[in-house]
This record gives sequence, C-alpha cells and structure tokens, in this order.
Amino acid sequence: MPRSRTLVVLTAAFALIGAASLGVSGIAPGAAASPVALPTPTGGQTWTTATDTITIDPVVQVTAASANGQTGEILSVTADSTTALTSMTVHLLGATSDADVLDLPMIQPANPPGSGPSTWTSPLISQANLPGQASLPLGIYNVAVDAADEGGSSVSYQPAGTFAFQDTPSITPNPADVMITHDNPTPTISGTITTLAPGATTAQPYGGQEIMLEDSVLGDVPLTTTAGGGYSYTFSHPEPGEIFSIVVPPTSTLAGGATVSGQFDSQADPVALSASLSASSVTYGGTVTLGGTLSYQPSASFLPLSGQTVRIYDRPGASTPVATAVTNAVGHFTATLPKEAASVQWVVQAGGPAASKYLGPASVTLPMKVNLPTVVSGFGVALSVFGQVSIRGCLTLPTGVPGHVPSLSGLAIQYSAGPNGPWRSLGSLPGQSGARCGNGGWSFSGTFGAKLNYAYYRAWYPGTTAAGTGYLAAASGGVLVWKYEDRITAFSVSPQTVHKGGTLTVKGQLQYYSGKWQDYANQLVYIILRAPGRCSDWCYFTIPRTDSNGRFSVTFVDPLSATWSAEYLGNSRHLATLAPLIYAKVS
Repeated sequence: MPRSRTLVVLTAAFALIGAASLGVSGIAPGAAASPVALPTPTGGQTWTTATDTITIDPVVQVTAASANGQTGEILSVTADSTTALTSMTVHLLGATSDADVLDLPMIQPANPPGSGPSTWTSPLISQANLPGQASLPLGIYNVAVDAADEGGSSVSYQPAGTFAFQDTPSITPNPADVMITHDNPTPTISGTITTLAPGATTAQPYGGQEIMLEDSVLGDVPLTTTAGGGYSYTFSHPEPGEIFSIVVPPTSTLAGGATVSGQFDSQADPVALSASLSASSVTYGGTVTLGGTLSYQPSASFLPLSGQTVRIYDRPGASTPVATAVTNAVGHFTATLPKEAASVQWVVQAGGPAASKYLGPASVTLPMKVNLPTVVSGFGVALSVFGQVSIRGCLTLPTGVPGHVPSLSGLAIQYSAGPNGPWRSLGSLPGQSGARCGNGGWSFSGTFGAKLNYAYYRAWYPGTTAAGTGYLAAASGGVLVWKYEDRITAFSVSPQTVHKGGTLTVKGQLQYYSGKWQDYANQLVYIILRAPGRCSDWCYFTIPRTDSNGRFSVTFVDPLSATWSAEYLGNSRHLATLAPLIYAKVS
C-alpha cells in the first residue's frame, strides 16, 4: 500500500532515469524524524552497522515470464548482505513525482544463502494480474527497494533503476537490402506495426499513429499508419547505397522500436539486341528499313523489352543518332533509315547509361553498301572523211546525287552495226581526264579509227567500287554516224616507162556503195605523186573531174619518175579513198 516517506538516510549509486528526482528522506532506527534531501548517487549504497551490511544492486532486472497460463514481467533485485535477508519490498514510484504507485513484496530465493548475494523476484506483473490492485497504468516507473536481514540491519527506498511498463511495438517486415532494377526503379517498402500490452497475448494494430522513415539521403520523413497499422513509402529513384529504416518513436506508454536498416543496391539487367536491314546493298535514293527485337533478362530467361528507345548511328563512335525507334509491347522496333551517299556501317544501340542505369548495353553493327548511279551526258560522235571517229562526253552523277565519280577507269567506246548491238569495243579512254563536268563528273574525249562506215557508237562505263561505295554501270544512248564508202576502180597509169618528154595517161573510175557499187559523177579527183628528192611526200599534179559514169582520165607530159595514184577527198556524206599506187619511170 502507498505510505508516507519519512525514512532512514541512505547513500546510493543511481545512474538511471529518474534517480535524482526521487526526493527520498529518512531517519535512523530509533532516531527522531528529521527530513533530509536524498544525496546524488555516486555508487552502490551500503548500510553499515556494528555487525553487518546490506548492499542493493542499483539496477533492477526485468524479464518476461509466464505462470498459470498468464504472461507478464518479473522484476529481479540482487542484494549482498553479511547475514541472511529476511524480507524485501519493491516500490514503484511515479517517473515525474515521488508518489508510491505500487508495493511489490518480493519472493526470496528457494535456497537463500546465509550471507552474500541473493536475488529476489517479484510476483508476475501484468495488466491482468497485479498484486494488490486491479491495474497498473502504462508508463515508466522508478524503482526503490526496502530490505532487512537477520542481524537487524535494514535499508529503505534504496534506488534500483527504472521499470518500463509499456506496450511493445512489432514492425513487420524487417526490410533487407532492396534491389533497384529496370522493373523496379521506384521501390516501395511497406509493412505493419502492432503493439503488445504487458501480459497480453494478442497484438493490436498501431493505427493512425505517426512513425518515421529515417533515410541517409532524404533525412527524416514522417509517415502515418493506416487504421490497421499499415505503412508504406515509395522512393522516387533512390540511389544505390542509400540506407533507410522504419522507426516507431517511444512515448511514456510505448517502447520505441526500429527495423533493421535496409540498403538499396542496383542491378543492370542484361540486354539482348537483334537487328537486320531490309537490304544490305542499295542504290542511292532507295528506301531501307532497319528492324529488330530488344529483350532483357530480369531473371532466368529473357523477356521482351517494351517502350525502349533504340538509337541508330551512321558510323562507329558517333555521338548523335541519325534515327531512333521505340520498341512495342513485344520488343519489336523498326525505323526508316536516312538516305546515304556513301557506304555506311549502321550502329544500333540500346540500353546502357543513355537509356537506364538498370539496363546493360547492347550494340549491333550492320554494314550497308550504297551504290551511286552514274550517267553519260553530252555524248557526241563525229566521223571524218578519213574514217576517224571523234567522241566526247561527260561521265557524271545524276543531278541531286551527292558525291563525285572517282575516275574514268574502265570507260570504253563501243560500236555496233545496229542500234541494239551486239556492241564491240572500239577502244578505251585514259583513267581520268583533267576537267570536271556535270555533277561531280569527269569529261572525256578521244579519236579512234572507224571499223564501219555506217555504225552506232556509245560510251560504256562498267561501274566500280571505291572506298566501299559502289558506282553503277552506265551507257550513253547509241549515236549513228556514217558516210558512203567510196573507191577508185580500174585505175591505170600508162605507159609505165616513158621516154623523156613523153606523155603519161592516168585514168580510173570513182564509185560509192549504196546497196551496190554506183558511179559517182562530177567529183574532183586529185592525181598525186611521190618522188624521192623532189616530192618526198605526196604532191598533187592535176585535178580532173569525173564524168557522168564516174570516170576520169588525164594525159600530160610525164615530169619525172614517180609513184602515181589518185585520191578522192570525200565530203560531208562520203569517205575519202585512194587508188592503188603505180610506179612510172621516165627514161
């Protein structure tokens, strides 16, 4: 029962909560009552008489226990005495006042020692089973001890620490390390908090109460439990290594609690990328698409990776993509590639730091050959009277195609008797001319001996590959040039031996071919000679004209020994021709 506090003066060591606020006073046995202040504890308290001493352990021990189907707590107090202890009582005092709330007669050990240390225990304490009263309010109590021994010594209100009679929180689950992944970039922690009253067997939800999330990055984040004691918190992209715990702050009626600290870690899931081109070789301007599939491995198997941007670069090491695509629900993607004027190595990338810290990188390189069309422009052909074919033109790229023709290597001039071939080679041109023309092209020209008097001509470029880029074959249109073939037949020089001062007769017939040989009238024919020392090259002597039958004849004094012939020089529609060579000697 509570009682007044006029006691024997004690000295005690008391370093726990509330020790200095007890305000205990007392008198020596048989002495007059005179209240004094309780001294500040400095160590274990010992009451000394002429024959014995009693020393109380300044810390009471509290253990959970059960008896007769009930659970609760038991207080244990250890005392050291020179003679056997005969009694011990524990007083529970208010934490903020010295009011005596409950007296607990302690139970001596089963085999008490005659002297020395002995531990005494209280009856089972719970809200459902309290010695001497119906209930003990929840709270923190200061503990004071009375003890007496056989030698007549006693101590009163000896401080022995505190007794926390509180609800105990339970926080579930205790978070372990939390893995941040692609599928879980904003993890949520959650659980339930319940409290268990002393001696109770059924926990109650800790509902509608403020708790605390303690985080190494965010600091303290207040949370409020639901009516059922639940809590949850979603982190917005936490950092690997970030540490957190859930804390239930203590109150006078509730013991504090905290979860084991959790720590975030991260994992980059492996990414698999497959890709292919609709065409690995394309003519400039043609449409090429790139398609493929993206997957990732969050666990044992790969799964489609949707909603991810696939980056496409036009060369290894490029920093800016030229095209992008986004994967669909099954991880498939497709993109139309930009037009390229040179062969390219497409680099397809996905995942990695550019996409997510939680996806591994993946890359595929796809080579694509680009072929540039070529054209022959301005192709012209001329046929001289002497059977020489002169050509000119420009091998170039079509208008609007970027780039340039690397060279004229392989360019050839071809001829055919008909407009559609078969084409035969007339000759080739140097690999490169000195003048640019057209759209990145090279001009060309040349002269060749004609194979036919009536023929079609074209320039043919077989194409080539330079620096990985293709240049396609090209041919000009066939150009027809022709002249009539002519001949001098029945040519004679007589006599072939002439006396000095004698005459020489040169005659023949000029014809041209048009389905058959036909006489060519009214044409000038050059009578020419060549004589070493006098006319080492050909010189003309006279110029007769053909008659209506294409014949010509001229008689003259033979000037010297010489080789004679007749030559027709042709015109815009006829080729030149030369008669046989005949030697005539002047004797």
